[in-house]
Amino acid sequence: MPRELRKALAEDPGARAVFDRLPPSHRREYAGWVGEAKQAETRARRARRAVEMLRMIGPG
Repeated sequence: MPRELRKALAEDPGARAVFDRLPPSHRREYAGWVGEAKQAETRARRARRAVEMLRMIGPG
């Protein structure tokens, strides 16, 4: 998992809980999307966006 995504999830326990409940293939998609960015700034922005998307899924 990219460092930026790991950090963003650590700062938001609710998003982390949703992430942990996702199927492994979906977790890989999030990690891949964040990790494929070449610039650190882009990875950080994508990690923040991933957390926002996970929050929208909600505690379910």
